[in-house]
Amino acid sequence: MELLTKFIDEAKIDSKDFYEYILDVDNSELSEFIKVLNDIISESYSSKSKHSNFSFITNDTLSGHSFPCSEVECKLGNVDTLIRNAILYADKVYIQNPFEAYYEYKEFNENLRLEIIGDLIVLNKIKPLLKEGIFEYATTKVHFCSDCYKKFEEKYLKTLNSNIKTIEPYLLQHLQSNIDFYAHWKYDTIGVEIIDKSDLLSHSQVVNFVEYLPDAINKVAVKGKSVKLSKSEVEKSGVLYYLLNHIEKNLHFQDYYSAYYNCHLLTDRNFDIELLKLVNNDVYEKHTKESEILKNLDHMVPFIDSVSINKLLKIRKDEGESFEVYRDKLSKLIQVKNLSSKESKQLFNEEIRPEINKMNLTLSNNKKVVWGNIKSNIFLASTYISATLFAGILPVNIDKIVASVGGFGFAKNIGQDVLSLLKNQEIRKNEFYFLWKIQKDNKIKI
Repeated sequence: MELLTKFIDEAKIDSKDFYEYILDVDNSELSEFIKVLNDIISESYSSKSKHSNFSFITNDTLSGHSFPCSEVECKLGNVDTLIRNAILYADKVYIQNPFEAYYEYKEFNENLRLEIIGDLIVLNKIKPLLKEGIFEYATTKVHFCSDCYKKFEEKYLKTLNSNIKTIEPYLLQHLQSNIDFYAHWKYDTIGVEIIDKSDLLSHSQVVNFVEYLPDAINKVAVKGKSVKLSKSEVEKSGVLYYLLNHIEKNLHFQDYYSAYYNCHLLTDRNFDIELLKLVNNDVYEKHTKESEILKNLDHMVPFIDSVSINKLLKIRKDEGESFEVYRDKLSKLIQVKNLSSKESKQLFNEEIRPEINKMNLTLSNNKKVVWGNIKSNIFLASTYISATLFAGILPVNIDKIVASVGGFGFAKNIGQDVLSLLKNQEIRKNEFYFLWKIQKDNKIKI
């Protein structure tokens, strides 16, 4: 990702000037910029990336995509949670590239340009994790020779496509049963408001029609009102297939990376999990457990929101061994538990908080013992030196005085006491030392 992070820095994509450039530049130049950016992302992809049991592939929402919401606040909220949780658990998180979606456009209206700016803001937000190699954009281009492609097609592609085709009726039925659609006419724009009763959409969404307005919507739309669409009107409008396209694209990504890169599925939607179970149950069984940990880490470690991303990265880098010990411990704990957000909070209260409190108590007790020894040594030394000062000895015989109270040996004893306090050897043995270090360094009360 070095090429990409260098581009982020040199182009200054987080500046007001750059955003104004995106808004004002002509269509052809913006199209060329999108092409160059996508080329840089592709060139930054490494096929030699380390794939471990702590590798994940995210869904579109957690990747900061404009589906299901293009508002920057929503995108950043999803990405911020992912960043912090990834620092505390993942070796590698593959995120989906939002800029590929702009390839198909020749003209960019204001809304589209604002979406691009939103994606650039997200790109700048994730830059520290790109630099550390924790985040990487997933590739959509895989090159095969003809023989290898035939094997890939027979072994994987045909089965996946067949399974997706099989579940399409189920998908359509789910969307029709769990989502209400309304013709939405506000100001001069007619669209469809989508209100989800499952967890596919985090909140209601409005899809606006810019170049073409389906007759099914135009006939029932009333300015200033929301009119509920019938099943037939929804089907004729094509909005179902807009949702279906996003769902299937997301499914292809996650299934492929799970199958070929041994990545765990990472999603904030139970809908995705249930869908994967239908399409590829083997992948579901193998790659959803670890993802529950990463998804719910902000509940298991509730104080991480108050720690800056750069501080979290520094502690992870400085405490590499303790990070791995803590992560292994957490992974073992989860193997015997199911993880809802409620159960994650319970895990923190029952397993993690007591250990952190125990380490704080140990540190407090150690401080009392060590500082007691130091003060005792200093008191003895200062008493002796004070007595000799009154006797007029110190200025003439300072070397003898220092030697008589231990000289460098005395200083060494104090130094060893302080060093033992700083090293916290007893605390370091605790499997949650890494979390304690975050809590202690940032003076967080739990």
